[in-house]
Amino acid sequence: MTSICDFSRSFATFVTEGRGNNARIQVEAICDLPGGDRYVLVASCKAESTYAEDDLFRRPNYDFCAIFSEEEYCIVRVGLPLTACWRDIGLNRDRFEDVRINLAEVAATECSDAREIVRATLTNAPLVGRTELLGGDGEVLARLRYPVKTMNVNDIEWIYQVDTGPIIAPSPDRRGDAGVEALDLAFIAWNRPDRAELIVLTPTQVGHSDDCVGHYSKVRKIAARNRILTLTG
Repeated sequence: MTSICDFSRSFATFVTEGRGNNARIQVEAICDLPGGDRYVLVASCKAESTYAEDDLFRRPNYDFCAIFSEEEYCIVRVGLPLTACWRDIGLNRDRFEDVRINLAEVAATECSDAREIVRATLTNAPLVGRTELLGGDGEVLARLRYPVKTMNVNDIEWIYQVDTGPIIAPSPDRRGDAGVEALDLAFIAWNRPDRAELIVLTPTQVGHSDDCVGHYSKVRKIAARNRILTLTG
């Protein structure tokens, strides 16, 4: 028996200047880096005019999500032609009155093999993935935790495939960057314990034009240690 994050009861709350708004948003994924820094990704919402009398959704609209640590933030806006501000990065203290991260830990049991993963899926047990991303020498680049929202299983051949996200993971293209600036948004897929594929949000050209939008279009294949846990608490 071990413990794992219950994402359904885990939240980050940011408080805007003048305490005009307390925005509590559910945590979607956790990324722990080897140096001890922890980052959380919160769920996407649509751009809004908060507490307006009318026209609550902004036009043109976009997806809003954010990454937080105890010290840093990264706000990501997806759905509009890209500008220099599609990733807004800074220190929490410079933008917010407060940022609080509350992660609920509950008892969990690790699935020991593919049969247990398939059975847990078909009995509708809440599933959480744990993935360690590995470098070329086997060093741990990051430890990821995320709810498995999409799971494919076959109970004749006892095979499975995770396809879920979004998650956050360190980018090999920004190894010189520090902290939140080095993280990518991605979806993750895997069907074996020792490797994973990520499809990463990146500026992507639209057709034959010079316009770019944020789109999940860049695939990474990486050695990994993958596990599935079922919540029992």
